[in-house]
Amino acid sequence: MALFEHLIEMKHYAANIVFTCGAYVLAVGINVTHQVVLTNSDGETLASSNEKFAQYLLKMLEVYFNYHHDAYSTKVVYLHDPTAMLAAINPSLITYVEGAIRVQTNGITRGLTLLYNKQKRFAEITEWSDQPSVNVAVTVDTPTALKLVMERLME
Repeated sequence: MALFEHLIEMKHYAANIVFTCGAYVLAVGINVTHQVVLTNSDGETLASSNEKFAQYLLKMLEVYFNYHHDAYSTKVVYLHDPTAMLAAINPSLITYVEGAIRVQTNGITRGLTLLYNKQKRFAEITEWSDQPSVNVAVTVDTPTALKLVMERLME
């Protein structure tokens, strides 16, 4: 097995350990972080700012604007890290479901993350029954999240 493949495999094992360790975990997936985007208009707003940080960030974001335009024919930047950070800082911006998560660690579905929604109760005991619960983000208050990010960037 090549080193890179081994590292990828270890990443899946590590993620599975985190999700099943029993610690408080808040999972914010790409399906949620894709809900918060900076648009061209937001970029223009940043450009109009006299703040050094906004100007610096705009230069960095241009790479991402161009990438998303070339790769996906869209002129937006997805705010993955800021959205996840906002979920930790202000959990009221996010709606969640509670459930057990497992990460497939081998086979054709290696890396696939599975959620057993604990709202559904079955009489039978399954492999999921004794797994600890985590909170999984489902939606985000996009206008408020974007407003908070833009305010911070413009300060």
